[in-house]
Amino acid sequence: MTLTRGMIDKLRFPGRMAIDDELEAQLLRQFGTEPYPYEYSEQDIYEQVRKMIRRYNEQKGEVSTAF
Repeated sequence: MTLTRGMIDKLRFPGRMAIDDELEAQLLRQFGTEPYPYEYSEQDIYEQVRKMIRRYNEQKGEVSTAF
């Protein structure tokens, strides 16, 4: 499984996570392709993306609503 723009939109709006264009590009670079020969699970993608969003927003000094 790979991360898609649709999945990011679901995190942005219903998930209320602050994801700017720069972060979106980073997420797609990191999780947009499978790490051959392995495969991401849906749970792994969402958990890793959530952590990455939180760290990114903390570094920028923005308040994150992600728990």
